[in-house]
Amino acid sequence: MPQAPAQQRLHAMLDLLRQQIAQQPDGACRQPRFDSQLFRTSGTRLADYLRELEGNITQLTAADTDVVRRQWLAEKVLDQIAALQRECQSQQLRVKRERPRVDSRQTKREEYQGYEKRLLAMIQQREQHLARAETLSVQQQLIREVDQLQERLARCRAAIYKLELPAMPR
Repeated sequence: MPQAPAQQRLHAMLDLLRQQIAQQPDGACRQPRFDSQLFRTSGTRLADYLRELEGNITQLTAADTDVVRRQWLAEKVLDQIAALQRECQSQQLRVKRERPRVDSRQTKREEYQGYEKRLLAMIQQREQHLARAETLSVQQQLIREVDQLQERLARCRAAIYKLELPAMPR
């Protein structure tokens, strides 16, 4: 059964909102981001609020609710969408203490993964130079550099592994 145009627009808005939220740092905040009248969720992450919104949209599109309830729910859904859109757009304006807390382990992991990526690029570059090197001394120097970079890469990967180790279920 095809969806009504209003439902299609609502789902399109929800998809766009999902994309906006996916681009945001979604750490937990010290206090709720929204008034308890707008969102009943106890979580403070944008994903928590999005989950509640999705539940409300599901209720709204269900045909078994009365007209007054659906109208009230439709207004609430629109208010929730507007609030989440404003929250996504205002993230950069927040002072540092009001920003969501970012998981330090995740930050470290991303930092180490950046190092890993750069080390891999450096190794590839040195190996390409090695393939074109003509003199023995240049080849030996490049081999030493590749070995050193391989060792650094191994240490980097070990650090990433250590970060991920406690997160794994035992």
